[in-house]
Amino acid sequence: MAEFPISLDNLITYVRSMHATSGPLENLTDAVQVAASIDEQSDALIGYFVDQARRAGAPWSEIGASMGVSKQAVQKRFVARDDLADFDSDAKPFSRFTERARHVVQFARVTAAAVAAEHTTADHLAVALLSEPQAVAARVLYGANITDAQLLAAFGLSLPPDDAAAPERGKVPFSDDAKSSLREALKAALRLGHNYIGTEHILLGILRDEREAGTKLAGLGLTIPGLETAVKRELDELVRRQKTDEPL
Repeated sequence: MAEFPISLDNLITYVRSMHATSGPLENLTDAVQVAASIDEQSDALIGYFVDQARRAGAPWSEIGASMGVSKQAVQKRFVARDDLADFDSDAKPFSRFTERARHVVQFARVTAAAVAAEHTTADHLAVALLSEPQAVAARVLYGANITDAQLLAAFGLSLPPDDAAAPERGKVPFSDDAKSSLREALKAALRLGHNYIGTEHILLGILRDEREAGTKLAGLGLTIPGLETAVKRELDELVRRQKTDEPL
């Protein structure tokens, strides 16, 4: 077995180095923050390998046994990863998606239908982010000085007319790259320690997928580290506004 990458001594040294002059109580405050961050990363680590096990066909009972918990316990914690198992069925996918994120997914289908596309692709998902200009994804794009026109040009698409009708479920099914991007959105949320899927996670999912749509976003200057930092900053700002009753 390889040596464990993080030792207690290293963590103690890191906490003490966070502030040049700090006493035991300040160290304790910093230690709590570091521990919270470790908890988020550990959850992301476990979630990643749960995803891998599910993709390999392992049943929930065996995954639970590997984790030393019951099938019910592991399903309760990670069943959201399977919310997208069948995108085009009449089941209840997207249960963890916010209202704005669900609207983006629906608008992507409208965008695809408007040009008589056979599938709703990751390109349509990317463009559909513009349908929620006040959502985090759009705010991050605008903060990166990316305009609507630039995003539309990058994907060679235009927004559908206001009166465009939504297609019936399954009429414009999701392509493999769209499904992959949405699954990456789930992983992005897990990585950030979020228990919901928002527009920001869809944006991250498209970029993280590294397929054609992700390449187009990267061509606009977006990177995963930069995007994650911008998302965290935007979410922190939203929390600050909520606390001060400023308009969102």
